[in-house]
Amino acid sequence: MENNIIAVPQPEVPARDIGIITAEIKEVKRQANNMALMYAIEIGRRLVEAKSVLQHGEWGEWLKNEVDFSQSSANNFMKLYEEYGQAQISVFGAVANSQTIGNLAYSKALQLLALPENEREKFAEEVGAEDMTVKELKAAIDERNAAVKRAEEAEKKAEEIARKQQEAEAAVKEAAGFAKESEELKARVSELENELAAANEGSKLSTEELDSIKADALKEAKEKAAEEVKKKLEKAKASAEKAVKKQKEAEQKALELQERLEATQKQLKTATPEIAAFKTLFDELQKTAQSLKLKLEKIKADSPDVADKLSAALKAFGQSLQS
Repeated sequence: MENNIIAVPQPEVPARDIGIITAEIKEVKRQANNMALMYAIEIGRRLVEAKSVLQHGEWGEWLKNEVDFSQSSANNFMKLYEEYGQAQISVFGAVANSQTIGNLAYSKALQLLALPENEREKFAEEVGAEDMTVKELKAAIDERNAAVKRAEEAEKKAEEIARKQQEAEAAVKEAAGFAKESEELKARVSELENELAAANEGSKLSTEELDSIKADALKEAKEKAAEEVKKKLEKAKASAEKAVKKQKEAEQKALELQERLEATQKQLKTATPEIAAFKTLFDELQKTAQSLKLKLEKIKADSPDVADKLSAALKAFGQSLQS
């Protein structure tokens, strides 16, 4: 007898939705990155311990012969432990408060060490570090750091220009003081002439003698006053010229700073969202600072004490932004 095998048709298994497959791959990838970073931190933890145990001069040979790590690789593992190791429980625990960094490959987490600790999480989230290559992430970090440095340099230049402007204003004020002293000297000469005239009226000397005394006194007083006025005017002129020179220098510096600021603003347009937001806030802060300065000048005319307190409050606010 022949055995006739009847083929039973199998039900077709429906193809799974591509969205589900994609989500599963991303989750597995996230878990792999999570574990890879955790293991890298744990390696760094033990390398730090090993280095403290080994004698001087044994570290390099031990790395090469025992664990097959280069000095640079070992340093990277130890940096990861020192920067992220203390927060490992929160990063890799059930409730993660640094999920973005926890999902990164350890090479990307290493790149983020170029940023201040309190900015890494937000920066990684804003630029989408998880979907970037290591090279792209490094470029974004370099761009951010360069923009921050340019902004700090621009701020220092602005402070220097403000200081020079204050010096120029002080020089102009000093020149005005010299001019006032010159007028006072002229008034004193007039007083001496009046006193001499009064002495002439009450004197018993002859008219010729009085005229001679008067002429000598006037000549001496005028020569002395003229010499003093000349010195004061020369000093005032020098101070005024110096003030004008400083003012021109300040204006040139302000022009250069404006050009640099405009260049920085153009570069910031292509920077990260965080830097673009910083630029917008910075521009608004500059406008507000200018308005506050004008208000303070008006307040100072009526209430100097109040103006001093408000100025001190503004300085304290400025210092708080740098801390």
